[in-house]
Amino acid sequence: MAAVDVESIQRALHAGDLPHAATLLREAVRRHPSSAELHAQLGIVLAQLGTADVAVNALRTALRLKPDLADAAFELGNLLATGGRLPEAIAAYRRAVTAQPRFAAAHNNLGTALEAEGRWEEALDAYKAAVAVDAHPQVCANVARCLAAMPRVRCDDDTRALVARAMDEAWMRPADLARLGVGMLRAHPAIAPAITRAVEAWPELLPAPQLLAATTLDAWCREPLVVALLENAPAADRDFERFLTAARNALLECTRKPQLAALLERAVAFACALARQCFLGDYVFCTTPEEDAEVQRLESALADALRRGETPPASALAVLACYRPLGSLPDAARLLEGAWPPQLRAVLAQQVEEARAEERLRETLPTLTPIRDEISQRVRAQYEESPYPRWTRLPASPALALDAYLRSLFPQASLPPLGSIAERDILVAGCGTGQEAVDRARQFPASRILAIDLSRASLAFAARKSREAGCTNIEYAQADLLELPAAGRTFDMISCCGVLHHLADPLAGWRALASVLRPGGFMQVGLYSEIARRGIAAVREMIAQRRYEATPAGIRRAREAIAANPDWRAVWSLRDFYGLNECRDLLFHVQEHCFTLPRVRASVEAAGLRFVGLAVAPALSHAFARRFPGAPHDDLDRWHAFETEHPQAFAGMYLFWVQKPACA
Repeated sequence: MAAVDVESIQRALHAGDLPHAATLLREAVRRHPSSAELHAQLGIVLAQLGTADVAVNALRTALRLKPDLADAAFELGNLLATGGRLPEAIAAYRRAVTAQPRFAAAHNNLGTALEAEGRWEEALDAYKAAVAVDAHPQVCANVARCLAAMPRVRCDDDTRALVARAMDEAWMRPADLARLGVGMLRAHPAIAPAITRAVEAWPELLPAPQLLAATTLDAWCREPLVVALLENAPAADRDFERFLTAARNALLECTRKPQLAALLERAVAFACALARQCFLGDYVFCTTPEEDAEVQRLESALADALRRGETPPASALAVLACYRPLGSLPDAARLLEGAWPPQLRAVLAQQVEEARAEERLRETLPTLTPIRDEISQRVRAQYEESPYPRWTRLPASPALALDAYLRSLFPQASLPPLGSIAERDILVAGCGTGQEAVDRARQFPASRILAIDLSRASLAFAARKSREAGCTNIEYAQADLLELPAAGRTFDMISCCGVLHHLADPLAGWRALASVLRPGGFMQVGLYSEIARRGIAAVREMIAQRRYEATPAGIRRAREAIAANPDWRAVWSLRDFYGLNECRDLLFHVQEHCFTLPRVRASVEAAGLRFVGLAVAPALSHAFARRFPGAPHDDLDRWHAFETEHPQAFAGMYLFWVQKPACA
C-alpha cells in the first residue's frame, strides 16, 4: 500500500473531483489487485459517477476478497436496489448487517427493499433493528409507514409498545396510526371483551360495575397503547367509539354512587386519557337525556366548590372533562394553580391553558384583506364555530430546497429550474389549524411563509402550535384569497388544499391565486373528486331531507343515523366522521363543489397554468403504471379512466401541482 498515493486520492475526493479520484483509484487497484478496500472505494466513487454496472463489479470484487466488508456490501445493496434487483439487494444488505450488526442505514435500507417485495414482517424487523441503533426521523417514519401499511400486524406486547411510541413521538401523523392502534386493542385478549360487551349492548349503556370491572380497568390502565391512542388522535372506529361512549357514561355513574368511589379512583388515569380524546373530537360522542342531567349536576357541584375556594376531586374533574372542556367552568384558571396528578395537569393544559393562549393570540392576528364575498362570510362563520382539525404532534420534516422537493415528487417531469435562491416566498392559502404551514416551515426553513385563513379561531390554534413547534418563519393573517391580489404580495410557491371547492366560484379563486404566483412558480391544489364522493353526496342529501341542523346536537343525531346503516359504511368508515368539527366539514359544509379530472384540466388551462402531475401514494402510482404501462405521469385522460375503474382512488381528494409559465 505504500505505493498508493492516498493523499492525492483524498484531495480529489475532498475537492469533489470524482473523475480524477476514479482515475487514481483505478491505478491503485491495478497495482494492488488484492486490496478489498481499494476496490470498495473505487466502486463507491464509480457509483457516484453514475456508472452503476462497473461500480457493481468493483464492489463484488471487494466482497470476494473480504466478505465482511460492510460498507462495500451496503453500497452494493444500494446500487442493486436502485436497479430494481431487489432479491440481490436484500442479500447484500443482509451481508452488511451480519458483518456490522449496528449498521443502522443498512438495516433501514434492508427494510425498504423487503417492504418493496411485500415481505412485511421481515421489513418491520429490519426497521426495528435500525431504530434500536439510531432513531433517526426518517428511520422512525419508515417504521410507522410499514406498520400502517401492513396487511396484518402482530398484536404482541412489543409491537403494541412500538405503535404507542410511534404515536407519542409522531413518527408519522398520529391520526394515520389511529386505525392500527384501535385494531390492536380490539385484538388484545384482556381489552377486547369489554369492547365486545359494549357493542353488543348498544344502544343500551352498560352499568359501571359490569363494563369497568376492576380487572378490566387494570388492563386498560396498564396498556401504553390505550393512553397513546386516546391522547393523540381521534380513534376513528365505530365500535371503539361505542365502547368509549359507554365507558364515559360508566365513569359518570361512579361520581354519584359512593359504592363505586374506589373504582373511580382507580380509573383517574383512564378518565384523563378519555377526556383528552373527547376534547380532540370536540365532544362528538352522543349522550342520553339522563346523562345530560347528570353532567349538569356534576358541573354545578364543581362550580360551587370552586366558588367556595375548595379543591374539587381530581376524579370528578376528569369525568366532567370527558363531557365538556374544563375551561368552561367559572374561575377555571384557578385550577392551573392546584397540585394535581400529572394526567389531570395534562388535561388542564389542553382544556384551560391552551384555550386561554389561543384567545390571547386571536386578538393579535392581523387582518390582511377584507372578507366581502357572501359565501366567504358563511364559510368563515362555520370555521369560527368549528375550527378543525385539532392536532397534537407532527412528524419531523427534513429540510429541502424547493427544486429538490418538486423533483422528488415528479422525477419524470420536465421542470424548469427555480434557480439557486434559498429564500422563497410561500403562501398557504386556507391554512386551517396550521398543520401544512408547520410542515412547510420545517421543510423550507429559509423560506418566508404567509399562512392565511378566513377563521381567526383556526389561525389562533395554528399560531399556538407553530410557537410550540419553534417555527419562526410563518406569518399568520386573516384574509380572503379572493381579495389577495390587492394586497400586493407575490409568491414562488402556493399551496391551496381543500379550499377552492368551498368557494362560490372555484375558478375565480384559482385565477386570484394565479395572479399572485410569480412566473415559473408552482402551486399545489387539492380538490374533491366527484367520483369518490358519490356516497358522501348521497348522505348529504339525506341530511338535507331530514333537516338535521349543523349544530352539535344535530350533527350527533345525524351521525347516529348514519352509523346505524350498513349501506353507509363507506361514510362512517371515514376518519373525518369521528370528530364533531370534522364531521361538520365532511357532511354539513355550507358550500361544496366536486370535480372530475377532465374538469381539473379545463380549470388549469382556464387559469393560465400548466399541469405538472398528480401527487399520489406509491401504491397508487404502481397500480396506474400496471394498468397503463408507459403512460406519462400527467396523462389525465388515462387517470380519469383509472379512477372510473377504481372509484375510491382519490377518496381524500385530488392533490396535484401546476406551474405558471415563466413568460407570464
